[in-house]
Amino acid sequence: MSTDATGLAWRQAVEWEARLRDGQAAADAGIDNDGLRDFARWYAASASHAQAWDALQERLARLGGRTGATLSGGGPDAAMAAALRAPSDERRSALRAAFGLLVVGVGAWGARAGYHQLGLDADWRGAVGQRGRATLADGTAMAYDADSRIYLQSGTGAAGTASLHLQRGQLLLTPGALGASAPLTVATAHGVVQADGAEFTVGRLHGRSVVAVRSGSAMVRPEGHAALRLQAGQACYFNRNGARASDLSFAAVSGWTRGVHVADRAPLAELLDVFDRYRPGMLRASDSAAARLVSGVFRLHDIDAALRQVAEALPVTVTRYGRYLTVLR
Repeated sequence: MSTDATGLAWRQAVEWEARLRDGQAAADAGIDNDGLRDFARWYAASASHAQAWDALQERLARLGGRTGATLSGGGPDAAMAAALRAPSDERRSALRAAFGLLVVGVGAWGARAGYHQLGLDADWRGAVGQRGRATLADGTAMAYDADSRIYLQSGTGAAGTASLHLQRGQLLLTPGALGASAPLTVATAHGVVQADGAEFTVGRLHGRSVVAVRSGSAMVRPEGHAALRLQAGQACYFNRNGARASDLSFAAVSGWTRGVHVADRAPLAELLDVFDRYRPGMLRASDSAAARLVSGVFRLHDIDAALRQVAEALPVTVTRYGRYLTVLR
């Protein structure tokens, strides 16, 4: 195989990685049924394509691009891993810049100026498949889901008031042993949850956020819509279309803390977004499959078994491309 052909296959693999990486941006990137068929044709068209795709995924796994490992130092490899974990609206340009460095061997990339812009400086960050714990300044205990990204906002008050931004994943906040009652605010892309001395969980899902309260109360403020107060035992979903009460219990919504996910007529795309936090590689669905609704209790320690459970419940097929991409149609 010529060097030019190898370089072209690698470049195309990087472009597909950029398009497939983010489920939320899939529609904008053209990854619908036709887009997935285009990828399948590209992958099968040449052994060099399959080899380039698998080599790229292996390299990303070693770099920590889907392992949550700390990216130390600069350089093109770290730039590539960083770019592929960037927010969707910045990913493609950052990815191409990082790829350029891999090709020409330039030393450092963007260095620390772009670190925050790429979302790599989260105060708390869970690795894929690994949940974490922390304690806030007021004694509030925080548990967070695998592959979560949580920021402590700069507006945190001197009295210990915590303002958190949940960019990805899920968290559970429990007042300290002394009954700490400092107000807590958790923001997601869909709105803000405010609580004072409550135990509650907030999750950032594919196209919406979810909140459930175990004790106390919380105020949910969807962006651009009226606020909704939740009392102990209540839960709701919210996004930019407003808030909608859910019949799920706190135990069901917080099931991730026990290694399970409870879906109640949830879009398949949302379920795959949760699975993606526990399995290296990417899980994607065609547009028709992504919209199918699924219910069930899924164990997060074995995503392959969970995918078989989905295939048994829905008229979908599961296709794997190498070790790191699985597509449901």
